[in-house]
Parts: sequence; C-alpha cells; structure tokens
Amino acid sequence: MRVAPTLDRSLRIDAENATDWLVLEMICTDASQMPDEPLADKLALYMAADEDWTELITPELADQFSSQIIHVSRAISSADKSLNLTGSLFIKAEDASTWFGAINQARLSLEERFEVSKFDELADDESNLEFEDPALKAAIIRYHFYTSLQSILLEYILD
Repeated sequence: MRVAPTLDRSLRIDAENATDWLVLEMICTDASQMPDEPLADKLALYMAADEDWTELITPELADQFSSQIIHVSRAISSADKSLNLTGSLFIKAEDASTWFGAINQARLSLEERFEVSKFDELADDESNLEFEDPALKAAIIRYHFYTSLQSILLEYILD
C-alpha cells in the first residue's frame, strides 16, 4: 500500500492487493469494537457532574462517531478496484476530519483492548515483535499504521 498527498490537498491511497483493502477495512472494524461501552459513554464519565452532558452531548457524540465509521466504510467499499483488487482511494480535504475521527476511534479501541502503548519501545522494529498471540502483533502493527495515516492527514491536509 502506498499513501501520498496530492496537489489538490487530498490523500491518495493505492492498494496493491486484497490484503491492503482488508487493512483499510479494519479501521472500521477496530473503531466499532470498544470492549466495555461506546466511546461517547466513556467520555461522559469524565463529565459525570454535568447532567446536560449526558442528556445532550453524549447522544450527539455517539451519532458523530457512528457516522464517521459509516462514512469511512462506504468510501472503502465504493473505491474503484480492478479485477486483481488493486485500486486507489482518495481522502478529500473536506472528508479528512471524518477519516481522522474514525481512525482515532480505531486507535483508542486497540489501546483499550490490547494496551498497545506498553509495546511502544518495540514499535521501531516490528521484526522484534515476537508474541504468542498473533492478534496482539496484528493490533500493534495496525495501531502504528493508523498513527502514520493520522500523521499524514495532519501534515498535509488538515489545517
């Protein structure tokens, strides 16, 4: 997979095979898998003293988080793919914050489920990641891919 900014302030993602598309789809899968409770409800815990937050803000956040995931999922599924599953996906400037939000949800979910930050010192050399749990290794690799994608969005597209 190749990711690069374009001259029109978009981000172009070139998928080279079916695995690349699966990795992109995992953004939505990971974002949807908060283990205990939805992210909006978790944020409401920090505002427990404010009744208006729970009543007014939490449902709005839940809708926003859900719509981010749906938007990214639709963009990935509707991307132009050839018969051998190569193709490109463009993240336009007006969609960048939606993508950023969905990716952030995915990262938060991975952190909560796998405590990825414990393994930050190994992140520079993924070949050193020798774990008995292949799901943990995959989560760490996806987490760092998501971080890189967010960094590119911040550097080239988001103001």
